[in-house]
Amino acid sequence: MNINAEFIAGKQGALFRLMRTPECVQGHILYLPPLFEQANQTRHMLTRSAINAYQQGFESIIVDHYGTSDSAGQLTEACLSLWQQDVIAQLSEIKTRSKQTTILSVSLSAALLLNNDILALIDGLILVQPEFNGKRFVQQFKRLALAAELDKQLAVEPSLDEEQINIAGYVMGKELLVHLSQQNSQQLTSRKLPCCWLEWQAADSELSTARANQYQAFQNALIANNEDCCYYAVDDVKFWQSTELEIAEQYLADEQQALLALFKRTMGAKTC
Repeated sequence: MNINAEFIAGKQGALFRLMRTPECVQGHILYLPPLFEQANQTRHMLTRSAINAYQQGFESIIVDHYGTSDSAGQLTEACLSLWQQDVIAQLSEIKTRSKQTTILSVSLSAALLLNNDILALIDGLILVQPEFNGKRFVQQFKRLALAAELDKQLAVEPSLDEEQINIAGYVMGKELLVHLSQQNSQQLTSRKLPCCWLEWQAADSELSTARANQYQAFQNALIANNEDCCYYAVDDVKFWQSTELEIAEQYLADEQQALLALFKRTMGAKTC
């Protein structure tokens, strides 16, 4: 496998990038890691997804957000707009060196990073149990700290100074959480963008009202007057909620099918 691990220049500092490039590149797929603890719980699955994409002829790219994982900086130095600018720079670099299809894969809370400038640079979008309700995500993140039996004052209230907050051991600027809580799909304007939505849904069950509302809001905001977003009901382990590393094999198979179907809808199969 042709794999390249490197540090690249980001807007504010070095970013760790992992690229898997097949000999015959059919297209490119950039994976956006989700935020905070979700990043730790999903990294092994992102790796599996990237390897699957590589084996299907896609150059797969994973870049750690500034201030997280192996990238430079501290979380206290990060902000939503900085993360978005780094994503835009990555997509622009792909577009500069290649005319092949560019697909963006967004899991869970990574959906909160999406904006119109990012969507303008991609040919297709894969959404994996996306969270577009920023307010809900921040509230759930705070409840996670309480569930871990941390002291409430230290877990969810400012503990360092007026500009920083400590939640479940993650020290960040208060402004970052404020901006994340303000994110929603209604900020995305309509454009013709083929997409696939993978949603965890047990067989013979209905979506919760909250999840159904998010899907409908996304449909209304982004693909009005366009063909419907391809929907995949995934009946598998919720690996991002597990206390141990879980491999969701059915999800990986569904995701691979979604990627190939999306590729056909964007550019069609290409030969080297």
